[in-house]
Amino acid sequence: MQISGAVALVTGANRGLGKHFAEQLLARGAKVYATARRPELVDLPGATVLRLDITDPASIAAAAAAATDVTLLVNNAGIDTVTGLVTGDLDRIRLELDTHFWARSG
Repeated sequence: MQISGAVALVTGANRGLGKHFAEQLLARGAKVYATARRPELVDLPGATVLRLDITDPASIAAAAAAATDVTLLVNNAGIDTVTGLVTGDLDRIRLELDTHFWARSG
């Protein structure tokens, strides 16, 4: 795959692997849309920062409308609520399922 000249959208680009993916794509000549639920936390010079909550259909639609030229998706966003699937708080379990399963299958 040719990275130079590609247009990438990276979810969860505010820290960790998402930030690293975005940095590496920028270093290799890609245009990068760096997304996060809290875009003010994204510190990636050269990237176009967008707000994106992958569990919110309106947020997804807004990001898609702003990034119509994407050729590469790094679907990295995730969450860890540190709760048990069977015994944990239902709201926290729902948040994990919304993020890791439903947002990726929609």
